[in-house]
Amino acid sequence: MLLMDIVTWEPKDSAKVGDLYMNYEYPKGMKIIDEWIDLTGYRMFVIYEADDEKIYAPSVLPFIGLCRFETIPVMKADKYMQMAQKHAEKTGGKKYGAEQREEAAEKELLQQIEHLEKRIQRLEHHSFIQQEDTT
Repeated sequence: MLLMDIVTWEPKDSAKVGDLYMNYEYPKGMKIIDEWIDLTGYRMFVIYEADDEKIYAPSVLPFIGLCRFETIPVMKADKYMQMAQKHAEKTGGKKYGAEQREEAAEKELLQQIEHLEKRIQRLEHHSFIQQEDTT
């Protein structure tokens, strides 16, 4: 599984984090894709592959109490789009989430317009009959 860690620390701990990181080795089984440092603050981004929590847990233990970890499962956008397309084909193009709600709201609005148009036609017809009777 592809994961991204956002690692943050307090400015006062920068030297400790730097020293620890310089001598740090990732656990076996953890494939590091890339690492970035935020040039504006006290944050690091790490993209890596790990099969399970048994590989992940030892990777953060040395930093516990010094850094905060936000771990996010990620996927390349093109791969996700292909997967979403296959899913849509399997489900007959069924829509989910915001797109489904938007479509339902549009359908309801069209029904309301149709009902209003019919009501206007009835009112116009009724008004026409009353005008005929008075002449």
